[in-house]
Amino acid sequence: MNKLFVTLVAAFILFGALLTYQASKQGTSEVFTPSELVAKEHDLTRIRVAGRVSSRPISYQVEPEIRLEFTIQTPGKEEGFTPVVYSKLKPDMFAPGRDVIIDGDFKGGILYAHQMLTQCPSKYQPPKPGAAPGEGALDTPSTPL
Repeated sequence: MNKLFVTLVAAFILFGALLTYQASKQGTSEVFTPSELVAKEHDLTRIRVAGRVSSRPISYQVEPEIRLEFTIQTPGKEEGFTPVVYSKLKPDMFAPGRDVIIDGDFKGGILYAHQMLTQCPSKYQPPKPGAAPGEGALDTPSTPL
């Protein structure tokens, strides 16, 4: 019985280690920018791309199937546009100029998105030149006490 118990414990430990390895392997993906994707000459699977929705035309249809097509670019750069196809409902916060994080596959120069996160715009506004410290940092009017 002692030998059987040791064998079962060893099997459970091995099984747990295998599950942990598989879970960590599936949860990782390399992060790219749209400019880096343009330079790639081969297809990539299970990647994450961080970029900004460009001002180029956006196509969204729900019939006969849901399909959102748009392009993203690296923030602050005017080159390196990457076309994206997303086959789920358009996120509420989705708009040109909005930062997005996309998980998907890059095939034939197109990013096929499986998941997409849109980042909320910040209410922070930098202080105006010449303003006193603390003025103009928030998008709320200041009231005297």
